[in-house]
Amino acid sequence: MAKGNFSPIPSSLETHTVTDAATSLSSIPDPADYAEGYVRTNSVVETRDGTTPTTTKGIQWAAGDTIILRSKDEITIQVIRQNASNAATIDFQYYNKAPGMN
Repeated sequence: MAKGNFSPIPSSLETHTVTDAATSLSSIPDPADYAEGYVRTNSVVETRDGTTPTTTKGIQWAAGDTIILRSKDEITIQVIRQNASNAATIDFQYYNKAPGMN
């Protein structure tokens, strides 16, 4: 990749299945400094500060929302389904850097 380009990392699209137990992203490419996640099905709750989310603790995202992860630290997100009985998925695309960064 040319220096300075804001580009998706090839073959880095990950569909993350969100369960009733907190999970982290599992296939983060080494050069990833930024990610966008599209909540495809059902609501999820996430944390980015190292604490474990619960169905009532964390930031809630609904189906159709886009989650922006602006740094390697934020990519360590943990997620849980908001409603423990409904399946949820998030499609994450990883990028080589955050937009606007050189």
